[in-house]
Amino acid sequence: MLITANICFAGAYVSGKFALTAVTPVTLNLLRFLLASVFLAPLVWRYRRQLPRHRVDVATFVTIAIFSFVLNKLFEYVGLNLTTASDGALLIAGEGLFTSALAWIFLRERVTVGRVLALLFGFGGAYLIIERGPIPHLTAATGHLDLRVLGDALFILSLTVEAAANIISKRLAGHFSPILVTSATVVGSLVVWVPAGGIDLALHGLHLTWVAVAGIVYLGTFVTVVGYFLWFGGLQLIDGSAAAATLFIQPLVGTLLAVVLLKDTVGIFTLIGGLAILMSVWLTSRPVPTRVTMPNTAIESVPVELP
Repeated sequence: MLITANICFAGAYVSGKFALTAVTPVTLNLLRFLLASVFLAPLVWRYRRQLPRHRVDVATFVTIAIFSFVLNKLFEYVGLNLTTASDGALLIAGEGLFTSALAWIFLRERVTVGRVLALLFGFGGAYLIIERGPIPHLTAATGHLDLRVLGDALFILSLTVEAAANIISKRLAGHFSPILVTSATVVGSLVVWVPAGGIDLALHGLHLTWVAVAGIVYLGTFVTVVGYFLWFGGLQLIDGSAAAATLFIQPLVGTLLAVVLLKDTVGIFTLIGGLAILMSVWLTSRPVPTRVTMPNTAIESVPVELP
């Protein structure tokens, strides 16, 4: 289930590029989450009695909806529209790095010198992907601003926002089902996407192609619905550390799809940067044993990163 979920997630970048050939990022998100809500809204209604009642919990749900499914997706698809699907697929692995950094800062989770060095190693890998080499540049060969670099920067911003949502969502752990939180926040994001998408459609119109429709359908069903159901279902059957290992499938398969279907060119520095991020994520996600005063007992904390 976890492997299949990550294969579904891996197709998000190519399908996003397909969709963006005919619609703007705002309209893409409107159509994607409208389609996903067709499947998720009945689930929210069925378990409506389990929805939050306390003001703090409601505020947390709203914040997750805004961070995960509004700001994150806006920055992600505006960025993806400017960069390549292969860059997006490799950079997505960096979400775990940002989540780890924020967890150390705000949750006071245990940090070691080795993990800090691994984190810096991963950020170095992200730099190589963005700059495609050790020398920084902001302009393309034409002398104008390199839009791919800007797109990668926006993609990094989306990962930072999603990492913040991961940290905020930790306060709901053990109180609400993860799939209910996801379903409710996806449906709730329509409060923003419906008016924003309506304005966008009024300004630009809607000129769909079969390729764009296929991309939107894939994002709305296989990524937002099937992918998350399989992911959360798999998490109930396997240890967190083993589940985290399956996340490496996403950037590898996503990059392969970009090369095969979109003819993306992946240079040596891009590959080195991707490998550096994957290695960094593996090192920072390894469990840190925390011993407590209890005879012959060791408690191990395993951070699990959601895609």
